Amino acid sequence: MHKGTWIPARIRRICAPLLFIVFDYLAILLAEKMAFGLHDLYGLLMGASYHVPDAYLYFWIPLVFIAFLAISQTYTKMQPILETVRQIFYAVLYALITCILALYFMQASVLASRLYVVLFGVLALFSIYVGRYILLKLLKVTGQLTKPVILIGAGKTAEQILRSFDKDLGYRYRVVGILDDAPISEVLPQKFLLMGTLENAAAIIRDTSVNTVIVTAPGMEKDRLQRLLEDIQPHVRDIIFVPDLIGVPLYNVEAQTLFNEQIMMLSLRNNLARKRNRFFKRWFDFLLGGLLCIPLFPIIFFLAICIKVDSKGAVFFNAERIGKDGEIFTCYKFRSMHLEAQKILEEYLGKNPAAKDEWDTYAKLRDYDPRVTKVGKWMRKYSLDELPQILNVIKGDMSLVGPRPYLPREKADIGEYLSTITLTVPGITGFWQTSGRNDVSFAGRVAMDTWYVRNWSIWLDLMYLFKTAKIVFSGKGAY
Repeated sequence: MHKGTWIPARIRRICAPLLFIVFDYLAILLAEKMAFGLHDLYGLLMGASYHVPDAYLYFWIPLVFIAFLAISQTYTKMQPILETVRQIFYAVLYALITCILALYFMQASVLASRLYVVLFGVLALFSIYVGRYILLKLLKVTGQLTKPVILIGAGKTAEQILRSFDKDLGYRYRVVGILDDAPISEVLPQKFLLMGTLENAAAIIRDTSVNTVIVTAPGMEKDRLQRLLEDIQPHVRDIIFVPDLIGVPLYNVEAQTLFNEQIMMLSLRNNLARKRNRFFKRWFDFLLGGLLCIPLFPIIFFLAICIKVDSKGAVFFNAERIGKDGEIFTCYKFRSMHLEAQKILEEYLGKNPAAKDEWDTYAKLRDYDPRVTKVGKWMRKYSLDELPQILNVIKGDMSLVGPRPYLPREKADIGEYLSTITLTVPGITGFWQTSGRNDVSFAGRVAMDTWYVRNWSIWLDLMYLFKTAKIVFSGKGAY
């Protein structure tokens, strides 16, 4: 976690939202100016122009957008960047609709053409996203405007949470110290100050004046956790605690409280069980996949020539894979291996016990694979051998984002998770591909694919597509 510069909590609570508001205001102005520029260019060609009063441009329109962004808590709430992206999208959409309705009822709709409204809406969303990313990245790197927190619990859960905080731009926590009776983690006590035990938690927290506490002890007994929360609550503003629900699909969860009975219920939505979501995912794949085909076909043609020149055999390797509902389909890939690859593999594993162990763990040979051709090694590094799968996406056998397309012989290894994974079609990319790719064990891939299916949303798909682009260009984790 970044140490950063110490800033009083009251000043930080004011400065952080103001900084975000300034960036959003400038982003909205930039979107307005760019929309005007593009519209004026269109007007020169069509002989049309119009003018919007400065009061709308510099005050009323930005005010409406900032108000919706504030209502969505994008200025005050630390949360995963994916959730911020989703909230900004809906805030911009509602703000745009509000502005259109206001202009209509004020009989000022003549001031805004439909082309300008569309251009401004798209550019506003893009510019706010870019502005937020730059600002969050800057704050993350410099460690500024962080929120001091005390961690209760120093085990593996705490390590996982801190790793997630470090990777996600949406979190800017600065760990002041940790409280634990017997820390399990070997790393955390060396990295952070061990302030004391849970017995003295309330007194220690009161003396530090830290306003946020994160309880990372999901295995703590219910009665002890309740006493701990009651003791520390009078001394802090916020308590965040990890419930004993690790591994449960919680991305689409909704919390409901029965106040009379003091009971909280969690409602879990299976989005892929809804026909409208499957329909939307399919059309998203078809439209985006169709657009991607245009720039990809010249690359596919060039790679086909390289494969043909480099080694003997067909250009494409059409393999059987497990699809939706467990049905077998033909997956299109570029051939990246020599002919008789299976024979070459068996001979190599028989002579190299270390390679055999690696194959049994990862179902891959990560350092050296004798089956792979020269061109194949280069294609695999940047996942170019999977480009023909765009045809599977158009056909509907695959999705742009989804579980890994498993081999039929891997059914037994997938085991009880097969029914969950095959609820949807496999994807060209997905959770495991963006989380280490071939560095992840087979069991890890299965767990990630199961989590994806249970927690699916269109925002997850967009995030994985974005992360895939970054990983492919770096070639990280591919063999």
